[in-house]
Amino acid sequence: MDQPDFAILLSAAYRAMTVRLRDELAGAGLGEMRSSYGFVIRAVDAEEPTVQRLAELLDVTKQSASKLADDMERAGYLERRPDPGDRRRVRLVLTERGRAVRKRALQTSRALERELTRTLGAGGAAAVRAGLLDIVERHGGLEDVMAQRAKAPY
Repeated sequence: MDQPDFAILLSAAYRAMTVRLRDELAGAGLGEMRSSYGFVIRAVDAEEPTVQRLAELLDVTKQSASKLADDMERAGYLERRPDPGDRRRVRLVLTERGRAVRKRALQTSRALERELTRTLGAGGAAAVRAGLLDIVERHGGLEDVMAQRAKAPY
């Protein structure tokens, strides 16, 4: 059998990871998550941005970021709060439910990496991590990855 091309393999791995994460969150009673919610939760956890800043972090329009924030606020994952330094600004902040999603997502991520380590050994898992970091660094996005956030896929 021919090996799948690398892009297909990365896409399938991403899909498998997102399905697992969605199932874990639903199983923990944290609701049905849309894939875009995870990107918002990471960004809000990293810096409690304004909607304008969220749009920049996700590389989407301000209108898209605002709609996403509205949807997530209705679902109970985040809330808007006045900026203590400038009352004209409104910051997005994770609710307790949003923080629980972030915590569970990190636990699932660590579990996936432990499973990979069991399969490939510590050196193999470290090589996969290094290879992925190399791809990200060469094609942009390392700053976001190092800040514990990611842009939503196109």
